[in-house]
Amino acid sequence: MNGQTIKEKKLVKGIAPNVDADALVNDKRKVFLFGSPSYTNIGDQAIAYAEEKFIRNHFPYYEYIEIMDYATDAGIELVKEIIHENDIVCFTGGGNLGSLYLDIEEDRRKVFAAFKNYKTISLPQSVHFEDTKQGNLEKKKSQDAYHQNPNLTLVARESQTLDRLKETFHSNVIYTPDMVLSLDIVPRDIEREGVLFILRADKEKVTDEDFISELMSWAGETTTVERTDTVLSEVETIDYEDREEYFMKMLDRIRSKKLIITDRLHAMIFSIITKTPCLVFGNSYGKAKHSYTDWLEELNFIEYTDKQDIDELEQMIERLLEAEPNDIDLSDDFEPLKEFFKG
Repeated sequence: MNGQTIKEKKLVKGIAPNVDADALVNDKRKVFLFGSPSYTNIGDQAIAYAEEKFIRNHFPYYEYIEIMDYATDAGIELVKEIIHENDIVCFTGGGNLGSLYLDIEEDRRKVFAAFKNYKTISLPQSVHFEDTKQGNLEKKKSQDAYHQNPNLTLVARESQTLDRLKETFHSNVIYTPDMVLSLDIVPRDIEREGVLFILRADKEKVTDEDFISELMSWAGETTTVERTDTVLSEVETIDYEDREEYFMKMLDRIRSKKLIITDRLHAMIFSIITKTPCLVFGNSYGKAKHSYTDWLEELNFIEYTDKQDIDELEQMIERLLEAEPNDIDLSDDFEPLKEFFKG
């Protein structure tokens, strides 16, 4: 398919929503990002937002082209027609490599196998294959697909995942923080009031609901209390053009609070971006805990805990609220990823 045909062809919805048709056939090297999320998890939307900023800011000589998750099959066919030897194929980062979110894992397998002759990367991920018959079967399917691609690099975003990737796959593995921690967002001053609980309602949830109720009642004795999730229920999909709006709204909601209590990795990261004190509980396989201990322990206004004792938590919360928020610089920790795209 030549360039003129591509430009004349009506593109399938979800293919290259971030560029015009000319970008598909210009002379620039291309970075194709598959798996760009249309679902309403603002954590994964923020990852995609950060991935685009990272590539555009550090590597402006690439044309960065997204393929939405619902357009994977059509996107594979189109990219096969226009890809060149020095182009790069990516699959978006997150916490969905493994057996918990099979629709996404199946798309990832397709992409890695389809572009086995090209430089390919899975951007920073957490990995979890369940230790069950089905989980082991899915692991084998992923191994079979990934190992077709000798040019594949996998990126771990915590040490637990780093070990799992090295044990599970023969691919090259590198190690960086979550992509959202690469963002440089200018802080905004908003008057703060109350406590916001940002809590999972999915298969990764482990925090006891009775304990949550007790903690919310305790907090409600002295301040206003709200509860939400980073997965939005008021919309069914978030396409590329609406991503930034919903992400910024979530950041503003967090920065308007005196304290965040969460079991969501990205609620913790959004708290860091907005300098909001945050108490963090775990999920079913430790991605928040390990992200905290690997990269974020030096922050004085963020604290991870597995404790479910109100008296102990009260002391932690007092320390968090009294802290003058400090900074950490993770820019050097993204160097392995920069080296990948430079190469």
